[in-house]
Amino acid sequence: MQKIFTKYISLVVVAALLMIFGMNWGVQEHNARKQMVKNSRIKLDQVAQTLETNEVELENLKESLSEDYLTRAYAFAYIIKQNPDVLNSQEELTRIAQLLNVDELHVIDENGILYAGSIPLYFGMDFNSTDQTREFLEILDHPDSFLVQDIRPNGYEQKVFQYIGVARQDKKGIVQVGMAPTRMLAAQSRNQLDYIMNRVPLDNESTLFAVDQETGEILSHSDESLKGKNMKKLGFTEENLKEFQDGAFTKAGGKKSFCVAREYDGLILGVSQTTKALYSERNLQILLTYIFLLFVCMILILVINRLLKKQIVDGIHTIMGDLAQITDGNLNTVVKVDSNPEFAELSSGINKMVQGILDATVKVSKVIDIVDLPIGVFEYGEENNLIMATDRLRMVMGWSEEEAEKLYTSRERFTGVIERLMDHPEDGETDIYELFYSPGKWVKIQMNSDGNKTFGVATDVTEDMLEKRKIQRERDYDLLTGLCNIEVFKKEVEERLRKNHLGCAAVIMMDLDNFKGINDNYGHDWGDEYLRCCGRHLKNFNGDHGIAARRSGDEFCIFLHHYSEKMEITGRIREFYDDIQNDPILFPDGSVHTLKISAGLAWYSEKLPSCSTLLKAADYALYDSKNSGKGMLKEYSL
Repeated sequence: MQKIFTKYISLVVVAALLMIFGMNWGVQEHNARKQMVKNSRIKLDQVAQTLETNEVELENLKESLSEDYLTRAYAFAYIIKQNPDVLNSQEELTRIAQLLNVDELHVIDENGILYAGSIPLYFGMDFNSTDQTREFLEILDHPDSFLVQDIRPNGYEQKVFQYIGVARQDKKGIVQVGMAPTRMLAAQSRNQLDYIMNRVPLDNESTLFAVDQETGEILSHSDESLKGKNMKKLGFTEENLKEFQDGAFTKAGGKKSFCVAREYDGLILGVSQTTKALYSERNLQILLTYIFLLFVCMILILVINRLLKKQIVDGIHTIMGDLAQITDGNLNTVVKVDSNPEFAELSSGINKMVQGILDATVKVSKVIDIVDLPIGVFEYGEENNLIMATDRLRMVMGWSEEEAEKLYTSRERFTGVIERLMDHPEDGETDIYELFYSPGKWVKIQMNSDGNKTFGVATDVTEDMLEKRKIQRERDYDLLTGLCNIEVFKKEVEERLRKNHLGCAAVIMMDLDNFKGINDNYGHDWGDEYLRCCGRHLKNFNGDHGIAARRSGDEFCIFLHHYSEKMEITGRIREFYDDIQNDPILFPDGSVHTLKISAGLAWYSEKLPSCSTLLKAADYALYDSKNSGKGMLKEYSL
């Protein structure tokens, strides 16, 4: 009888192993594809978010530059009004162009003829002669109007420039400033598909591509040879695009790949990975799992074979009663029937079998550990005080062995910790909580209860949360200087203004003197280093009483608040200027200089009650500082 049972049990175990092997094979394939889809969607969302963010930043830069250039045009008109004789001095006009930090200055008379400016080559040009210049003549009939022209070739030399025109303030005519659109063109280049997609990290044997949805042309691809080809080269068409949104196999270039795609603003964005790379981890994991299960099954066969050696005799009902309690989940039940030696041996065997089941639970936990997923599983019943949990749960939840042992032996203590944790979910997230006893670590907890038993899964999502916060910081802060961007600055200032009770407060606009010359003489890389030096000093203003930001280019702004009197703020600015004077900078040519900064200050008051009015007033004072010799602080006065 023992051999018959052993034979059939072995057959069942072999069949179970084959079934588990097949199921595990399928599960591993499914999980590999699922993980690929998840990672690909993150990458594609990152590309889409970058494209969208860059478009917003490009529009904001265009608006900021237009406002800045218009201010310089009005400043030029004001200078002419105060001293019309400057138009007779080419040297003075050149100096004004440098002071206003513009590339060209032009003055047009009432007949539309350019007769003065910083570029003598253009003297005598009739603005009626080209479409580009003719647009500015409307200002002659409407002196209150102005024109900020888009970047385009000018009417004389066809060089790409941006011109801004306003009416003269002293007589009928037009004043015009011209700027080389270096910053705008550089910003546009950063919004190119190749630029963005080449900065997305890819897995082994993976490719990232973008296709024009209307024409089917491949606009960008990790394989440069495919650029400009039709998307059929990638193995899919617009008709079967929906199949790839959740991932599907395709064959391109003789290789079978798994592809995930999505649509975005007229584009088809996609990620593909070869089948070989996709399933690279599957075979090893399946082999280890199969060896482990084979070992476990052999142990189980040996244990069962030993139990079957015991004779089955009278007293079966007593044993059935004990087994019923075990079936109901009370694994602490001890079978003890000793009316004869046979029952004593059988009872001992059943107790060993129950212990084997408990051991198998531990072994399943180890299987999860082998897979190395940050997942912990727990279970408890309403009538049992003990907590069943995998070893990984302790590590996911950040408990020491002593803490875990105390929690697992008391359902009340365990559920108390879980409920306290779940009372404070992470803002904007579902089932995600920051550990109150271990700040900076997040877990995702999902629980299900059928009334008698509660089953839960805890997953460590710390890396995902840190990555999300990193992305948010890169969105709100300037990567070059570490200062917040202008949008965050405005939001923070308006929030503080709404709270009132600011005490003495002010906005300071700062501009690096002769920064264009630094870029021209030493290159933009050194110009970036010069900006970082400035940002390092400006960070000292961040804190309970201030916030500093990079507005654009070489312009910065500061908001100081909750000071008792103005002298404290002006003294704080003087300390800043003393600090930069005591911090010499070694330039690439061996010369030593310090930061040269002009500043304009506007005091918060009932006449300047908002962030926008304070910025405009400080900007006006900054212009006054620039016009008065640079390197100084000027206060705005009404």
